[in-house]
Parts: sequence; structure tokens; C-alpha cells
Amino acid sequence: MLAPRLLEPAAQELMRNYAGDGSATDVARTARELLGARFDSCTFTYVLMRAFDVEFHAASEAAHWHEFDNGPRALSDADLETLLSPWLTRN
Repeated sequence: MLAPRLLEPAAQELMRNYAGDGSATDVARTARELLGARFDSCTFTYVLMRAFDVEFHAASEAAHWHEFDNGPRALSDADLETLLSPWLTRN
């Protein structure tokens, strides 16, 4: 994983861009765009935790969203929405 200082700008931008009414899928896609070539499950987990105070296990699970991971544990859009809604509705 990259040094946290290299990921902090993406976390800050993700937080600034979130108006409180976006979907978790929008947040995930935006994070992927912001991270670009640095995007992987670890960096996505980190920016979710920093931008929205998502707890580690939930952020790690979110990295299994079907647009990022097509493995047997892949999450659907609805699963991602349910998983992240406690943190996204707080902000």
C-alpha cells in the first residue's frame, strides 16, 4: 500500500465532493477515479475510512463490490448501499 500521505488528497477530495445525498456506488466510482493507477482494495479501504470514518471491516468488505472484484464474495450495488449507508447518511 502507498504511504498514507499520498492517499490523503484523494480522501479529502472524496469527502468534499460528497453532498450527503449520493449513493455508495457513486462514492466508490469517484474514489476509483480519484485514485487512478493507485486504486486497489487497500487504497479504497483507506480512503473510505478517512473520508467517512467507515470502520475497517466494513471498508474492507466494500472493496469486494462487483465493479472492483468479480470473485465469489463480490457485493451487488444494493449490498454496497446497505453496507455503507450508516456512514454516508451521517455526513
